[in-house]
Amino acid sequence: MQGLPFLLVLLSAVAHGYWNFLFKQAENKDAFLCLSKILEPLIYLVPFMFALNVWGVELSSLWYVAIGMLLAVANYMCLSGSYKLLDLTIAYPVSRSSTVFLPFLAFIFLGEHIDVVGWCSVILVSLGVVFIPLNEFKFPDLSDRAWVSQKGMGLGMIFAVLAAFTVALYTLWGKLAIQHMHPFIYMYCYTLAANVYFLPLLRRLDRSVIRREWEVNKWRIIGVSVLNTLSFVLILFALTLGKVTYVGALRQFSLVVGVGLGWLVLREVVTVPRIVGVGLVIAGGCLTYLAK
Repeated sequence: MQGLPFLLVLLSAVAHGYWNFLFKQAENKDAFLCLSKILEPLIYLVPFMFALNVWGVELSSLWYVAIGMLLAVANYMCLSGSYKLLDLTIAYPVSRSSTVFLPFLAFIFLGEHIDVVGWCSVILVSLGVVFIPLNEFKFPDLSDRAWVSQKGMGLGMIFAVLAAFTVALYTLWGKLAIQHMHPFIYMYCYTLAANVYFLPLLRRLDRSVIRREWEVNKWRIIGVSVLNTLSFVLILFALTLGKVTYVGALRQFSLVVGVGLGWLVLREVVTVPRIVGVGLVIAGGCLTYLAK
């Protein structure tokens, strides 16, 4: 992986990790997320008008935006469903395992090949994602029928796997889309279109809850709005220069940022498995730089 896309993904991971850190402090996560999504197009309106004037966009390419928006909304819905039905120690690693799908999808649709070092990076990052949410080195007993038959378990696992798969798909789709339109214009348009989902969701919430969330977390919401778009625009620029698999794997460095901020600022407990997981993600991320 070349130096410039590597740097762009690292910067994106820092931005992504920090906005997740801000999001952790929400009182009502649905209200917080919806408000941040509605603000994103407003905050970036002037840069978008400038980009549109300079680079333009063909109406025939807007269907890329529509598909990208549908994949992003599908990811949010699957992620939300998995977190409601599964324990965090299961939902989190499964839903973050897009790195497992990316090498195969990139090979099938883009003809991308990765070398042995690349495969090692994908494996290390994927293992790191598994370990980070654990409090101890203990995994659920899959032979325990009571656990497996837990209400909603099967549906929750389906949601978690689909969440990971949709991340892989919209990352791959982003690389295809930016071959036909400027990365920033693509990101802005699909963020704007995604409000077709977030606006009705916000309207279903109690107004007092929305008002309270804005009063308490106004600057955090604005920060998330700025950083969410910025982080993915950086990823899209990296995709113009690097392979999808390596960009997707290195993007998981945002977990390292999140764990670090949680420990330093929120005084969250850092368990041994979490330290091991962070080490694996860092090691895997370093290998992406050496991979070809």
